[in-house]
Amino acid sequence: MQKLSKNTEKFDAIVIGSGPAGATSAYTLASQGYSVLLLEKVEFPRFHIGESMVPYIVEIFEKIGILDRLESEGFVRKLGVDISLSSGELGRANFADLAAGQKPYAFNLERCRFDKILLENAEEAGVRLLQRAEVKDLILDGDRIVGVEYKYQQQNYQAMSPFVIDASGRAGIVAKHFKLRKMNPKLRNVAIFQQFDNASEENNPAIEGDLIVGFHPDGWMWQIPLDDKTISVGAVVPQTTFKTGSPQEIFDAHLSRLPRLKARVQGATPVFEKLKTELDFCYHSERFAGLGYFLVGDAACFVDPQFSGGVYLGMLSGMKAAEAIADIFQGKDEQKAFIDYENFCKTGYDSYYRLIYAFYSCENYNVLKLFQSFPGGYKFMLQTMCGDLWGEPDQPVLSYLRSQEQWATFEEPFETVYGCPVYPNAGYKVADEAADSLC
Repeated sequence: MQKLSKNTEKFDAIVIGSGPAGATSAYTLASQGYSVLLLEKVEFPRFHIGESMVPYIVEIFEKIGILDRLESEGFVRKLGVDISLSSGELGRANFADLAAGQKPYAFNLERCRFDKILLENAEEAGVRLLQRAEVKDLILDGDRIVGVEYKYQQQNYQAMSPFVIDASGRAGIVAKHFKLRKMNPKLRNVAIFQQFDNASEENNPAIEGDLIVGFHPDGWMWQIPLDDKTISVGAVVPQTTFKTGSPQEIFDAHLSRLPRLKARVQGATPVFEKLKTELDFCYHSERFAGLGYFLVGDAACFVDPQFSGGVYLGMLSGMKAAEAIADIFQGKDEQKAFIDYENFCKTGYDSYYRLIYAFYSCENYNVLKLFQSFPGGYKFMLQTMCGDLWGEPDQPVLSYLRSQEQWATFEEPFETVYGCPVYPNAGYKVADEAADSLC
């Protein structure tokens, strides 16, 4: 790290935002010996929604060296997804049915604790972390970003770097500066959620640790066990429904339509004084990388949370952006690195968007019917839902999703990237026999 002046320093990379995508980017670069400045506007730990993970993310935890710590911290192991419909139909996606060589579980992670672990892991790798450091402006040399101006402890500073990684989430500092963000008019939902304490396991209709999701014709709900007594509960409704009553009225009405979910919180105590709401307005960027920058996680794309893939995609994009920067430092052509990274991200996010569209196109949000109707059967659907978004051209679920032109996400063409980056040599193949129904 080269010191330029009293309030100006130089780094190999600057990361804006220290959520899972940013912390993973910073760790990946620092662990290879690069100097990294990580700027975070708030102070951790802080509350954040998005506690349910997909199984493929567990392999990423192992790669960045935090899996043993997550195990020792006592986070809830998630062995499957319990599915119920308001009609009374039931089903379960069992992670034990994933292919040999894949980890058959995920975690439910209280984000304030999990995100702090990621930050500590990055600092231990050598990342310089500044919390309560607000980026005020980007520094440009022509069209290229060469640094940032930020405020920290009432002082103004400059940091210079060949690359800035935008992991600022919905704030999208770089994306908004270059007007890269495009809102998605097809997916405009609102999440209304609460946490409940003192929930009795005797009221749990599912296998301990399972994510419970319930569906009815006008929306869906989640229940995520965070420990042996605390549950995150949310209702996802169209924006039009959100305008029909108070959040509490809508939440109670949706819970009453799903008896198994209502029974789970019987006698439990609400944690938040008022229900919290989150606008689930999806968006994407056509550019994921450019002169001096990479976009990762929610700074690049935000997708409906139905299949719990947001943190997974964020961490994976963060890791890949860091690897792309390292490749450039080691001699790879910069434009080639930008294109390869963009193709990788667009393939993953487009596949995930298509999976979401398929769900919302189901009659009465019948996710059981979705599992049963896809070519390839239950095991390929399970594999896709758990993180296989870069499958080979003949992977039947992805092949079907990619054939639906109306579900395309990006306006500009891109080259599809094949081959799972998490489990390149493990997974169901077309030659494998796939079950036809849920357990």
